[in-house]
Amino acid sequence: MGISPLVYHLTMASFDIAFDWLLDSEDPKREYLSVPDAPPGAHAISGINSYSFPTAFNRIAAQTQSMRAPLVKSFYETYFWKYGSIESDEIAKRVFDMAVNAGSHVAIKLIQQALGATVDRDGILGVETLAAINAAPPAELVAAFQRARKCFYESIAAKNLENQKYLEGWLKRCER
Repeated sequence: MGISPLVYHLTMASFDIAFDWLLDSEDPKREYLSVPDAPPGAHAISGINSYSFPTAFNRIAAQTQSMRAPLVKSFYETYFWKYGSIESDEIAKRVFDMAVNAGSHVAIKLIQQALGATVDRDGILGVETLAAINAAPPAELVAAFQRARKCFYESIAAKNLENQKYLEGWLKRCER
């Protein structure tokens, strides 16, 4: 009789949970409509901007509204979901949301900032950053990340008064 191998089971963050969280900000009614967006003349479907992602936007917009949901989900999973190795859904969904709103590099720099001096703030979700995220108490890291996001958004609005109109929405988004 041999010794059975030790099996490790890690809980990994769920894309489905993170995606639903994101849509609460991007398309709370799950209507998948094309709506005006920034810059002037751009449109968005569930947050997918025609200026930033013209090919993906056009592919989704060409479908009937009832057929857009799986395409929107696929878009976000393909372009933004890099956080499945984070164990906590509470952390992963917020980092994902920030990545969609401000870019993956910014999202990782802000979670690194929230971790404090334990990791370099290089904007890369490497082994050390991932280990520090997974070792941190989720509630404490979420609170620190929310504070880092708030400061980030406030600095954007302070540097460019044109962005003041977005600040209230940004702050609501990061305080969830």
